[in-house]
Amino acid sequence: MNQNIKIGFLAPYSSIYPDMVPSLVSGFYSAVPEKYHQLFQIFPEYVGQGGDKATTEAVNKLLNFNRVDIVSGFVSYKVLPSVIPSIENRQKLGLFFDVGEYIPYTHHISDSVFNNSFQMWQSQFSLGYWAHQKYGEKGAVIMPIYDGGYHLQSAFRQGAIMAGASNMDMYILKYQPGASQLKGQIEGLFDEIKKTHPTYIHSLFCGSEALEFYYEYCKSGLNNKIPLVVSAHMSSDDILNQVSNLDLNLYSASMWNYHSKDKANIEFKHKVNQFAGQKPDLFTLLGYETGLVFERLIPEFQKKDWPEIKKRLKTETIEGPRGKRSFFLNSEYATPLIDIEKIGFANNQVTKIVIDQGRALEYSNEAYEKIHKENVSGWQNPYLCI
Repeated sequence: MNQNIKIGFLAPYSSIYPDMVPSLVSGFYSAVPEKYHQLFQIFPEYVGQGGDKATTEAVNKLLNFNRVDIVSGFVSYKVLPSVIPSIENRQKLGLFFDVGEYIPYTHHISDSVFNNSFQMWQSQFSLGYWAHQKYGEKGAVIMPIYDGGYHLQSAFRQGAIMAGASNMDMYILKYQPGASQLKGQIEGLFDEIKKTHPTYIHSLFCGSEALEFYYEYCKSGLNNKIPLVVSAHMSSDDILNQVSNLDLNLYSASMWNYHSKDKANIEFKHKVNQFAGQKPDLFTLLGYETGLVFERLIPEFQKKDWPEIKKRLKTETIEGPRGKRSFFLNSEYATPLIDIEKIGFANNQVTKIVIDQGRALEYSNEAYEKIHKENVSGWQNPYLCI
């Protein structure tokens, strides 16, 4: 009898991170001892941009045709309720990943579903809190309609409010089909900002639009005149290395420092290099953390003791490269450690200096529900899957 654990993996398309799925899978196998690699067999299933219909159909195919034991992959919290009935009816297990574009539900979802999130919304909350404490009233937030449809901007605003903010300018650029989302709009907006002179600017863009924003920002002459606070994605090495020639100084929040000398981080980079020969990114990290908890449950996986596996996944925590992590969405879900960073550019080099510790939002806080209620867009595709 074949005792392999079959994992069906929902794989959306991302023009921004085309290797997000292979990176995550590499991270997973890097954490699992090589002698157990064959225990876990992955069945990737393409889901386009990850909408409700495509994801639900893919889950049903994986369960009914591929007969998988676990349904995994990248799923938006907006889509998750649609796939839970199929997982529960077949008495299977779901373990899903997300960047953290939405905050988790405030109510119980399922005893069969687990999550590993990068929790980007937490970095946004901490940035809003820090920016208001540092610069006071009133800041300005700039974003395109795509990024504005997630909880990221709401989390930033609620962070600022918790720090005492009572006023904030919010600019959402109008959608321009088949064209740049910045050109023809951002110039006039920068002219307005020169007149209102906010205490800081928070920008929230992804992919090529993030790069375009930096170039247009410098062209406007606002650089180094008004403090620029950017999202975690905009301060990723992938983005910053492409604009290292610009005269920029900015601030951001980090929940994982690639260069950390922490033992868990050094071991992570070594194992990923040993297995895949690649530089790890946030997706490799998500897979690695999940591999750590799966390694701990290998005796249960070998016996296919699913009741025990689900029971253990509700309480197990691992110490990984970004600290303590857990996988069950409840009030004890681990909050991240957040660094506020000052980022500078000189001689085509990027430097990051930790200047403060960010504040994470506890899951029992009333702001949690406020962030949920503020978002009505219904964006279904996972963040960066465009």
